[in-house]
Amino acid sequence: MSFLDKIRSLTRRRQNSIFSATIVLAVTFGLSAILGFLRSRFLYSHFFKCCVLDLDAYNAAFRIPDLIFKLLVTGALSASFIPVFSSYLHKNKQEAYKMASSVINLLFILFIFASIIVLIFVHPLSALVAKGFSPYQIDLMSNLTRILLIAQIFFLISNFLTAILQVNQFFIVSAFSPVIYNFFIILSIFTLAPAFGIYGVVYGAVVGAFFHMAIQIPSLRRFGFKYSFVANFKSTGVKEVIRLMLPRTLSLGLAEIENTVTLFFSSTLAAGSISLLNLALQLMYLPSRIFGTTVGQASLPILSKNIARNQLNTFRQTVRRTILQSLFIALPISLLILVNRIPIVRLAFGTKQFPWSATLLTAKTLACLTPAIICQAVIQILIRSFYALHDTKTPLRISALSLICNVLTSYFFVKFTNFGIVGLAISASIGNLVQCIGLLWLFILRVDGQGWPEMLKNFNRILLTSILSAMVSWLSIKCLDLFVLDTTKSINVLLIFGISITSGTISYLFFSHLFHSPEYNHLRSYSGRFLRFLS
Repeated sequence: MSFLDKIRSLTRRRQNSIFSATIVLAVTFGLSAILGFLRSRFLYSHFFKCCVLDLDAYNAAFRIPDLIFKLLVTGALSASFIPVFSSYLHKNKQEAYKMASSVINLLFILFIFASIIVLIFVHPLSALVAKGFSPYQIDLMSNLTRILLIAQIFFLISNFLTAILQVNQFFIVSAFSPVIYNFFIILSIFTLAPAFGIYGVVYGAVVGAFFHMAIQIPSLRRFGFKYSFVANFKSTGVKEVIRLMLPRTLSLGLAEIENTVTLFFSSTLAAGSISLLNLALQLMYLPSRIFGTTVGQASLPILSKNIARNQLNTFRQTVRRTILQSLFIALPISLLILVNRIPIVRLAFGTKQFPWSATLLTAKTLACLTPAIICQAVIQILIRSFYALHDTKTPLRISALSLICNVLTSYFFVKFTNFGIVGLAISASIGNLVQCIGLLWLFILRVDGQGWPEMLKNFNRILLTSILSAMVSWLSIKCLDLFVLDTTKSINVLLIFGISITSGTISYLFFSHLFHSPEYNHLRSYSGRFLRFLS
């Protein structure tokens, strides 16, 4: 079998375990993240020095379209559609596809209605969420928002296609979609931005969103999905989706209020604050999404299947095992990011094009966001666990508590300190910590307390090995600083970062083996199977 045949076979293979699905999602998202960093590096090198006001407006313009998308689409998918569709698919495939079509059509109508309202009131809405913007920035943000609404239509359809593929346990093609999206934005920076400025980048985002959707359609046809123009909004399945969707929508609404509050506060700070905070968040979201969101996405269809088949004991064991596997990756990466924060920022966004003062501020902000990476690794799994139990109210209550903590601490740092965006980063981490502890405590009360003492023992082992590997990485940087003096050159920064990360990773694997970590053995076993497949 040729390599291309193996790749083709891999795209058509089901991922039957959470771990294998997570690996697929993590690899493809990692590739997308690399392109995302290249996108940011090219974008900021092109606009930061000459047009930082345009750059802030560009980053802010995503806020309102993303809000609509997350409230309508993300709320429906993660909390309600996937569990209900999974139960329908288990009984009758054709009925499941009809129900899916009805839900898509319903949300498409709602999205168009919401978009019309935004188009009418986009200017006052922009002025509301970005209070500190100048009139020029408000006008620019409004115009960019109008264009980005088109992209969200494609994302709406695309994400439902992704959900249907994932419930059928096909993850590869849909996971590759963000790669396509980032590629077209990068292409637009070089081809459209010279002629159209920041508008050219937004045009690229719309084209990328279209292909994000388009590449999934052949897979859906191959696996038998048939879309229909049905609108049976009174069916039992659609009603169940709506019932479960409402608390999740409110929960996401709180999260988006949280993000909007952050935008509101950062717009009142110095010019460029929004862009620098966005950069730090992008770096934080990379591991958070790879080992938090991807695990959550991979786990929901399988956990929903456990509940649909009344396999409660398997459900409990799967949740505990998945949390530990996620932490096994997220904890050391968080500490390695903390140690290597300056090299990471310099590599991601440039050594000469990105000012040193901006590098230091972004690195400080990133350091304060690293606790959120660890929390997200647990939060995303626990939220999906509640969704699999058809419980969307508990995550809503905890999200409300997290929002209150974030808003209060953000107000304190902006009003009474000079921490700037660093204070907003601390607030975000506090909010994530509150959400993580709250969800974990209520899940233990809801399910059972058995098995968690052993889980705590394994967590302490992971924490110890992570700290030891971070110390090795830190010592590597200190030693290299004695010999590598000119860190304005990307090659030198890459050398320091590469050796530091390599030494930290090798030491982490060594200590995990030394301490007989079950997660390490699981990772080694799966890696061996994957390498044998490629060979």
